[in-house]
Amino acid sequence: MNYLLSVDNLKKLGLIHSNTDTKILAVAIKRSQDIQLQPALSTPLFKALLLRVQNNTWTQNYLDLMNDFVVPCLVAFVDYRCALLLNEKLTNKSVGRVQDENIQPNTDSETSALRDQLRKDAYFYKERLIVHLIADNGTKYPEYIEINSSPGHCAEDMRKDRSGYTPINFII
Repeated sequence: MNYLLSVDNLKKLGLIHSNTDTKILAVAIKRSQDIQLQPALSTPLFKALLLRVQNNTWTQNYLDLMNDFVVPCLVAFVDYRCALLLNEKLTNKSVGRVQDENIQPNTDSETSALRDQLRKDAYFYKERLIVHLIADNGTKYPEYIEINSSPGHCAEDMRKDRSGYTPINFII
């Protein structure tokens, strides 16, 4: 499985504590990059970045895109997703809340307030990424403007998300 971000880098760059279960974080990274980043980047550009990560073949333009736009967006979405995910546990007997003797878990309203702020952060970074790609118009990243129905593309290709961020109860 290809990831645009390692769990170790997520722990360094995000709000998630360093002792958090790497299996849960790997799932959160994969889901966040597939659900949020692939539509923002377009499938061809998304695949091009995954290939660059896999082969470690970077040009300065793609490295800048990753460092300045993609990674901050992905970290913010994983933080947002994990703010709820890390508090819950799915077992063969039940779904329940995890509680540690060293930490007092948030109430539902406290978790909701935190997730609202994390959501605003994540969508800010997503909007910034989309605006950057639209403004570039395929100059630095030609894969972004490829038409998904061209030869070589497959059924998993997604429409580009050009919407960016539409705030809900816009208060920052």
